[in-house]
Amino acid sequence: MKKLLLIVAVFAFASGLYAEEAKEVTLKGTGTCAKCSLGTADKCTNALQVTGKNDKVTTYIFAKNISHGDYFCKGETAGLVVKGTVATVDGKLILTAASVEKEEG
Repeated sequence: MKKLLLIVAVFAFASGLYAEEAKEVTLKGTGTCAKCSLGTADKCTNALQVTGKNDKVTTYIFAKNISHGDYFCKGETAGLVVKGTVATVDGKLILTAASVEKEEG
């Protein structure tokens, strides 16, 4: 019985720390602040909203803020191109951005 409880405890702990392997991506969407605009964070955090098929909006939370005042704070910036990696952590899409640029045009 003790072995079973130990196995269950180890599995529960390990599954809570599990993060999906990061995938390299290029995303096009609208930059915004997860706190100020979306109300989903306790502090100012970069977020990218990408509209996909059937007009479904997917929100990616940045692992680290990049150019926060330029593109993400005090409103929204449409037409951003973000290159980096995405991983799912605790059910959230976490984006580690290598570059953020405003789409020309």
